[in-house]
Amino acid sequence: MLNENTDEENTMTISDMIDELNRYGITAERKSIYDDLEALRHYGLDIAMRKSKTTDYYVASRLFELPELKFLVDAVQCSKFVTHKKSNELINGGGVYDRNIKEKQKEND
Repeated sequence: MLNENTDEENTMTISDMIDELNRYGITAERKSIYDDLEALRHYGLDIAMRKSKTTDYYVASRLFELPELKFLVDAVQCSKFVTHKKSNELINGGGVYDRNIKEKQKEND
């Protein structure tokens, strides 16, 4: 959920996380979310917190940043030994881009 829906400009509050989990039929309490965030940090996910009127959370760094992903997508698309079908599978089905972040980037371009 955090990987797919957050970045520095698109954050989630604890309430947002609880609501999103409820959409999947998962009930959660604030305390369990805090514990889960701490566990994710412990296992290496770079979750940042920003305090303003609310406390917002987001994934601060990823394996690849957006410019690097764009480069990889271009490389896959230009490759002569990867078929068009496989190229689309790698880019779209393989999760090269996180769908929600990709859509938001398109709006900004």
